[in-house]
Amino acid sequence: MSVTDIIMKIPSWYLFIMILFSLFYAIRGVMSEMKRYERDENLSVLFKVIYAYIQEILFKIIFTASGFIALLFVNYIFSSMKSINEIGVGTAIILIFLIIWGISGISGYLPFLIVSGKFPMIPK
Repeated sequence: MSVTDIIMKIPSWYLFIMILFSLFYAIRGVMSEMKRYERDENLSVLFKVIYAYIQEILFKIIFTASGFIALLFVNYIFSSMKSINEIGVGTAIILIFLIIWGISGISGYLPFLIVSGKFPMIPK
């Protein structure tokens, strides 16, 4: 089965939840950017929209959706296995990576993880 077949078989409820979470994190990101730039009166509204808001919306939507798709692939890989004892090293590494990517993407921490290289609550 190819990747496009897996993506085409996404259940509608899963797609709805993915869109809902993506929009929630996008709105949340825009609100935090508005809070950050509200005191800076030297920047025009157009500059704020282009510089901060559009980037934040795209960033949050793409990373949240990729988290949902990563967990969808994990589900497909686990359901296609005959026995959990037959997992190879490469498959295990991919599964661990996809699980971490999916959970951090759905929880909204993936953009912070990508940008800073660490989770926000872990001190330097």
